[in-house]
Amino acid sequence: MHTETDIPTGVRQLVAALAERPAGEVQPGDRLLEDLGLDSLQITELAQKLEHLLGRPVDEDLLNAEGVTVADCAALAERGSAP
Repeated sequence: MHTETDIPTGVRQLVAALAERPAGEVQPGDRLLEDLGLDSLQITELAQKLEHLLGRPVDEDLLNAEGVTVADCAALAERGSAP
């Protein structure tokens, strides 16, 4: 993920892989915990993968909050701020 336009797609692909679903089935409005069923270990893995790709820290607590969507996760990755 080198440009901002790549980030939402890359985040969706990462989330899809962790949720063991095709990327086409993962939508921006899907909630990480409630809709996709990610658990805390998968959220930690997501944060680590984002950190590796972005080259900066990602606060996994922001990703592990109730109601956080794939779009929120992409926004966090793009701006480095809370969803």
